Amino acid sequence: MVAVYTLYIFDRHCECIFYTEWNRGRSPLSTDRSTAAATGGRSEGSKEPANTGHAVDGTGTHLAGDSQRPLVWPTSSTSTAHRISPESPRNIAMEEEAKLVYGVAFSTRNIINKLNSKDSPQGGNPGGFMSFATNTYRLHYYESPTGVKFILTTDIAAVSMQPVLEMIYRNIYVEYVVKNPLFNVDPLASSPIENDYFRAVLNNYIREISTTASIA
Repeated sequence: MVAVYTLYIFDRHCECIFYTEWNRGRSPLSTDRSTAAATGGRSEGSKEPANTGHAVDGTGTHLAGDSQRPLVWPTSSTSTAHRISPESPRNIAMEEEAKLVYGVAFSTRNIINKLNSKDSPQGGNPGGFMSFATNTYRLHYYESPTGVKFILTTDIAAVSMQPVLEMIYRNIYVEYVVKNPLFNVDPLASSPIENDYFRAVLNNYIREISTTASIA
């Protein structure tokens, strides 16, 4: 059992195509009425979208009506996700935060590759960078064979999360994103992941591995 904080997914263009959070200290959800109107017509303080219909997949996973869905970024104007408002009380904007997180992970990976004499012009993670820890969190890194990068942050007591990240990649990302015929696979452009099933299955999986206290 572990407390999971955030997940970032970066594509081959180094762009953040998905971010979500579960246990972030400062809530980024604004209760401003204008923000609620911009995020699908939710009223002030409401956790439910205006459309109260519940979409459920074949495994009983609740989608649109799940009031415990975490916040996500980036999203389009038509998304039904719980979006992070630009006016959220964060130290820096989400776009800048994503760039910083990617820069830290990318630099650390490259340093480890060089120290292990396994640096490659093709990139990748031959040095085997998996994680590093600060006094407040541990950052876990996983790079898929196609160059998609998954960065997970947890509490510092967490052990290796490589099996978790590989599970997210192979059984959730591949199944609900890569195999989705509606997902833009243009190799020259980046597109945010806007798949209700992907978000719901990912959220349920994180709940399963998280501590009860952290998801209350």
